[in-house]
Amino acid sequence: MREASVELAKQIGQTKGAHVFYSYNQLESYIENAVSFIVQGLAQGERVLFVENRRISPMVFKELQNSLSEKEMEGIHFINNFDFYWRNGNFHPPTILAHFKKATDIFVENDLAFRTWGHIEWGREQDILNEIELYEKNVASEVEERNAISVCAYDASHVSDDLRRRLIACHGYLMTDDSITSLTAK
Repeated sequence: MREASVELAKQIGQTKGAHVFYSYNQLESYIENAVSFIVQGLAQGERVLFVENRRISPMVFKELQNSLSEKEMEGIHFINNFDFYWRNGNFHPPTILAHFKKATDIFVENDLAFRTWGHIEWGREQDILNEIELYEKNVASEVEERNAISVCAYDASHVSDDLRRRLIACHGYLMTDDSITSLTAK
């Protein structure tokens, strides 16, 4: 189990409503942290909404199948991240937020604890900093209201200094491949 994911579990404990900005550098660490996050959630009786791309998700699921039973795997709800974030062909925060609510309503309506992992990606040529910031601010409120733990994962090599500052301002925790820091304790 990755050190950052173990530390995330310790820091958050039974707290609900945690919004985590994960800036990753190493794919191997990213996969290990995603697997740990999912396994920890399932072990606590939570459902997991896992939003990931078609390249990485098979690697995560391969690792999960080594750790979980078929029945436990049923607690993971997978959505392709392109379909989730680019549903109408653009990164439109109100549409994404509505999709987030719809995807998590089943948990809320059935009084099920849940956590989410979302890998946010976009093309290098796209200037969507303002849209990402708006989405993250809105999803932070939803995560708190729905008492969820939510990790928003970004490839550090695609995050400018400006976007990094904006993302830090929208999240309660900053996670890297090997550590996690509370941003609200400043």
